[in-house]
Amino acid sequence: MREKKVERLFVWFGRFMLFAAIVVNAWCTYKYHYNFINSDDGAELILSHMLAQEGGILSKNWHYSTELEILNTQLVYAMLFRFTDDFLTVRILGQIILTCLFLASYYFCLHSIDDKKAGGRFWKTAFLMLLPISGEWHFLIMKAYYIPFVGISFLSLGFACQMQNENMSRRKRTLVFVLGCVLAFSGCLEGMRHIQLTYIPLVLSSFWTLWNAAEKAGWKWEKFHTPRGLISNSCWLLSAGAGCVVNFLVLSDKYYFRSHDDVKFMETVTFESVQNVWNALLQVMGYRGEQEFLSVGGVCDALAVVSACFLLYYIVRMFICAGRYDSIEQLIVSFVGTSFALGAFIYIMLGTVEPRWVLSCTVPAILLLLFLDKGSGFQQFVIMGGIYGIVFLFGAMGYYELKTDTSNEDKRNVYEFVLTHDYDYGYCTMWVGDWLTEMTNGNFHTRSVRGDYENGKLKIWHWLTPIQVEYREEPILCILEKRRVEDLPIPQEWPVLMEDDAYIIYEIEDHKAVETYFESRTGQF
Repeated sequence: MREKKVERLFVWFGRFMLFAAIVVNAWCTYKYHYNFINSDDGAELILSHMLAQEGGILSKNWHYSTELEILNTQLVYAMLFRFTDDFLTVRILGQIILTCLFLASYYFCLHSIDDKKAGGRFWKTAFLMLLPISGEWHFLIMKAYYIPFVGISFLSLGFACQMQNENMSRRKRTLVFVLGCVLAFSGCLEGMRHIQLTYIPLVLSSFWTLWNAAEKAGWKWEKFHTPRGLISNSCWLLSAGAGCVVNFLVLSDKYYFRSHDDVKFMETVTFESVQNVWNALLQVMGYRGEQEFLSVGGVCDALAVVSACFLLYYIVRMFICAGRYDSIEQLIVSFVGTSFALGAFIYIMLGTVEPRWVLSCTVPAILLLLFLDKGSGFQQFVIMGGIYGIVFLFGAMGYYELKTDTSNEDKRNVYEFVLTHDYDYGYCTMWVGDWLTEMTNGNFHTRSVRGDYENGKLKIWHWLTPIQVEYREEPILCILEKRRVEDLPIPQEWPVLMEDDAYIIYEIEDHKAVETYFESRTGQF
């Protein structure tokens, strides 16, 4: 009876926190979006607004980044732009809808693992993913950009768990198999990301369960039973690979994006690359650095280090002991472990990593909390209570940082200048251009430029901007971040309209002439 009361307490508390987190996140976006939105985020809405006007899910009039966006945020944002042109409304509603889709994918995964326990497990843990425990977590819950990547991992793992069910009918098994193939193919039309995060880990997990089954049978063929799911997971990996092939051979000729063809492993593996991956994990777990030892920030840093160490220990421990569990539980443990390990291996070997990349293979570790069900009510109360306390502390810090973030304050003068003048077009360095378009509700259109130091001039940067040029007869602006164009000669014909410590704004009379200048290799008109 006491354990049931503890379970009921956690469930009701989780329900309240889940709905509270969704509301608070939406309110913070409404109140503080100026503080934490950047040009990468603005580009998502600009592309979606363009797609709403074109009526498709891909655009030939857009410079994508390193991958296309197909099963991605633009599907939701573009739909919303068909009902309203208000960028802030689309961002808030889009965040809520994407969060609900993310939660649905998580619930589907839990339901596929154990439909009877799915509800309680969902309510006890779902809200933990919606609190901004670190700046990197913003990419998942505030900006919603990483929701499709993690959501597809949950969906695919759910399909894999359903294929383990021996009681499922052949018709339903066939349907799950086909849906898994379609999801893998569609997701990997964007590029390689889902293969790393989802499909290679699924296949490796299948072989791990196969190994455990062979050990359990004493390596005797007559006692050995092949675990279900090995063939389906392998087929999904092949479907994902087919999607990547279409991406490389077909879509790359029709749409403009940069592939990862030039990415290479390091000549020698250095300890520094291992340190970088470790530091990235710390940042994901809430480490902020440079905090006073005896302060809330100092306590958070210490807890972040402890949490990261415990996470690694728990993943390794569960992975080693996976042979004790049933086939579905083995699949969960091995998927979390192999996804995390594969990501770390790739980032170490490439010698480059961003904390948000590590985020994508860290979030699925929440599934390991399901194994707390095997413990007593007291154990669950202590462990979950400790996790709740740490996440609440980090989340409170995260919300406070959203309110006090000053990373966009250096753009304040530029923003106010654009708002108070009649210009509606400009050439901008990357980290102010698309940001200005979103902050002005799409009224100020931009084209990206950057410094070409080899030729001593500015040039067009084909990155997250429209391909077609919207020529203006009236004067336009050139807004440059000083530190990104330092020591480059600027044409004397451009009068300075505004200058502060960070930015300088020029006026350009002849739009077509300056476009030719930006695209040429020389510094002459």
